[in-house]
Amino acid sequence: MARKHFENYEAISSAVPADEGFEAVIAVKRRDSDENAQVFKVANGRHYDLASEADVAAEAALTKVKEVSDEGELIWEENAI
Repeated sequence: MARKHFENYEAISSAVPADEGFEAVIAVKRRDSDENAQVFKVANGRHYDLASEADVAAEAALTKVKEVSDEGELIWEENAI
């Protein structure tokens, strides 16, 4: 799990259980709000056998996020996806 701080948001990479293993995700939460985090699947929704594999994929994806929009959407580096 990795964290990345932005002006108004915090993003956290993680692995979550899925039907057939684990998925890589990035959760985004506004800093000044009690709203629930918004969760984005990364790695094209691929399923991993091990949580550690999904976590590595999520961390790699998080390094390519350059900002979070005012609406809470991920803004990727050019050519990142």
